[in-house]
Amino acid sequence: MRKMVITLFALGIIAIMAVPAFAGDLLNEGFSYVNGNLVPNGGWATFSGTGDIQVASGVATGKMNVSASAADDAVPFTGAVVQPTTSPTYYCIDVVIPCATLVTPPLAGYFMGLKDAGTSNFVGRVYVLPITGGWTFGISNSSTSSTTTFSATPWGSTPLSCDTHYQIVVKYDPTSSTSTLWVNPANESSPSVSNTNATNGGLAVSTFFLRQGAASTFPAPGFPGTGLWTWATDDAGVGTSFAAACTTRPTPVNNSTWGQLKSMYR
Repeated sequence: MRKMVITLFALGIIAIMAVPAFAGDLLNEGFSYVNGNLVPNGGWATFSGTGDIQVASGVATGKMNVSASAADDAVPFTGAVVQPTTSPTYYCIDVVIPCATLVTPPLAGYFMGLKDAGTSNFVGRVYVLPITGGWTFGISNSSTSSTTTFSATPWGSTPLSCDTHYQIVVKYDPTSSTSTLWVNPANESSPSVSNTNATNGGLAVSTFFLRQGAASTFPAPGFPGTGLWTWATDDAGVGTSFAAACTTRPTPVNNSTWGQLKSMYR
């Protein structure tokens, strides 16, 4: 499984933290660090490769489909989460896909998830997926490396919008080998989609991670996008329940720091 290099992108960075959206009884992360490399701020570390995700005005930023020479890196938050194979893990995070760097149809790839103590077993992975007319988020419970089967479930068939704040919540249930995705939920009873894949069986979650990279880690039949895209994330919470992972709130119409960031990176 290929992993990715982590580099700063200079366009399309969106501030998405007007009001705290995270709680997290296992981890809460607001990315309140100086601008520049995320590692080693707050205990963040690379587990593969030598690159690094960036921080800009309190937001973590990453890039997908960079050059081949920038491949093979990923970044987790180490030592924050220890969950047994009998208990679910939830994470909640604010996400924006910037318009300035989105080329449609986008490359199908994941940019966050949960992992065990090793470097190759990932669950609860969130994707950007190309669909008719645009893109959407997607969820995968486990391996998606097959050349004939792409086991990731799209959020829906209606395209989502770039430059728009989305609150994402994911539940990983090791007892059923299922990962569930909510987008802008009011609570756990809100509409969701799930993906079941028992490739890794019941995984003992060790940490949450963020990712950026050079190319899709699989051919992705049914999702043939190849375009560049970037992401911006803030207010990550990991917990033992939906309520513990995040405090839901209405999606803001405007973000007070967006104009400042646009002028900085124009």
